[in-house]
This record gives sequence, C-alpha cells and structure tokens, in this order.
Amino acid sequence: MDYRLAFGSVECLSDNEQVARWLSPELAATAPGGKRRPVWLAGRILLAMLLEKEALPLLAAGPNGKPWHPELPHFNISNSGSSVAVLVGKDEVGCDIERLRPRTRILAVAQHSFAPDIYAWLAALPSDKQLPAFWKLWTAHEAVLKQQGGTVWQIATLGLPLATLCPPGRYLTHLAVRNTLIACCGTKPFPAQFSPELEFC
Repeated sequence: MDYRLAFGSVECLSDNEQVARWLSPELAATAPGGKRRPVWLAGRILLAMLLEKEALPLLAAGPNGKPWHPELPHFNISNSGSSVAVLVGKDEVGCDIERLRPRTRILAVAQHSFAPDIYAWLAALPSDKQLPAFWKLWTAHEAVLKQQGGTVWQIATLGLPLATLCPPGRYLTHLAVRNTLIACCGTKPFPAQFSPELEFC
C-alpha cells in the first residue's frame, strides 16, 4: 500500500497514558509547553499508532521544521481545531486538514493567496458555493506545499493548475471525515476509496 491515513481527537490522543505507551521518553521530553502541547503530542501518538510502533523515537526536524526519522516511512501531520491527521507514504507526502467552518473575507484571502485563474473561478461561483470551494482550494495548496517541504507563506507562489490543483507528477485527493476536510498529496495516485484506516475517538 502506497499510503496510510489516520485521524483522531487531540483530547483522546494526548493524555498521559497514551504518551507513556506510544512515545519514547526522549521524544516526549521535547514536547512544547502551553496550548501547543496537546496537539504536538496527539500527532506523534497517532503516527505511532498507525505504524504500530510503541516508543516512537526522537524525530529530527527537516527543512521548515517538518519532522522525519531515517527508520520511519515518510509522513506528515496536520491539525485543525480538536482534530489531527497523519498521512504516511513510501515517498514524500503532504497532508492538510481544516474543520469546515465559516471564514470571513474568503475572496480577499483567495485573491491574495491563489493564482488569478483560481481566484476568478472561485469568485464566479454562487455565494453559497464559495465557502466549501475555498476550503477545498486552501487544503489542496497546503497539502502540496507540505509534500514539497514548504510553508503556508509560499501559497501565493505555487500557481497550481485549476484542473488538478497539484503540480505535474504529483497526485491529490480530498476526503471528508466528520466535519473536517482532508487533502492528501503524494507522488502516486490515491485509491478511489481512500479513507482513514485508523480513527481514534
């Protein structure tokens, strides 16, 4: 299987029992404090669960802070609100999730962030179709950037084609889990019925 996907609740994943079971003491010791801590822990615990690797080792930080480990497959972690997702692949992968929710000034954000043809397409949609389309466009751009090891600040430089929303030689898929949209990007096509093989809470 080229890809594996997991989805879960930050609250369920980040408790002390899960930390002790799934993360090595060395990795757990590097967790940030404050509000970022539960999300940080949840993503790494979900990765360990998906790989069935108790005591997940200390991870290195690649370009732009993307975590990796030479003994693990390629992976990407994303969170939104109270949820977290992990995508694993044989080659570099990118994953972005967004809780489907209202957002103000989406056309202004789109004009600033997307290629002119994508913005024009979005702006021409009926108003009730613009918000779901915006989230699909946003998650696509983020997933592609993450697959490339980039950051959100580079969205405006992508210039993705409207037809595929991904560069040549890359593949993109969208799926919805509960009230969350997930975009996944990789170097090989995704299965037609691609979905999380693990959902925790």
